[in-house]
Amino acid sequence: MSAKLVLQGIAMAAFMAMLHSGYSAREYLMYSKSIGRQVLSLPIEIVLECLVSLAIMTVALVISVGKLKPISYEAEMKRYSIDGVFSRPSFQAFNHRGRYLRPLVGQPTITQ
Repeated sequence: MSAKLVLQGIAMAAFMAMLHSGYSAREYLMYSKSIGRQVLSLPIEIVLECLVSLAIMTVALVISVGKLKPISYEAEMKRYSIDGVFSRPSFQAFNHRGRYLRPLVGQPTITQ
């Protein structure tokens, strides 16, 4: 089994622990409400479970990602030629104001 799969399994277990802490918090608040006690904070066990699972999940996911790709402009532009960059059809505008300005200018005269 590869290390990436092990780390992803650890991240999944940490995620499940985080879901459990959320469920525990909801159950605690519902129980406190049913007995008529006003609760202003959660028990420390629920808070610690959430924070520890968040830390474990974050570390496991960051380590399991692998090598990151460069995001510099030079690294991106090595894949394209200059002709491919400047000849995009999305930059061509066929619906522009030239057809409305043409009557103002008049017909061009051809002189020989």
